[in-house]
Amino acid sequence: MQTQLLLELTEQMIEAAIEADRRYQDGKEHDRSYDFFEIIKPDVEKKDKLCALWIEKALPFIQTSRPKYVHQEQILAVKENFSELMLQSYVHHIHKKRYKDITESVLYTLRICKDEVEKEGS
Repeated sequence: MQTQLLLELTEQMIEAAIEADRRYQDGKEHDRSYDFFEIIKPDVEKKDKLCALWIEKALPFIQTSRPKYVHQEQILAVKENFSELMLQSYVHHIHKKRYKDITESVLYTLRICKDEVEKEGS
């Protein structure tokens, strides 16, 4: 049951990261700006709650299942980078390469975590 919830949360995190990357690319190309209080703040807070819930489920999974390719440090790095990813997807105050690196790092860890959870669940 816990692995199913973790799997769902991981998939939601992956979708959010992909959506943020699209928003960043679109905003950079078309020089878009977003209202902070109406759009940015509520969405970033929602994604921060999703990330906090994911971490709450992912850390115990890592500690009990001890997957080979996912470690606590990576989970904590996702927490930090995911928040930055969400905010920067709206405000674009980060270099494109840095944003790409953060996105790839977050997605890499999330996808590995997803694979490990699926292995555990089967």
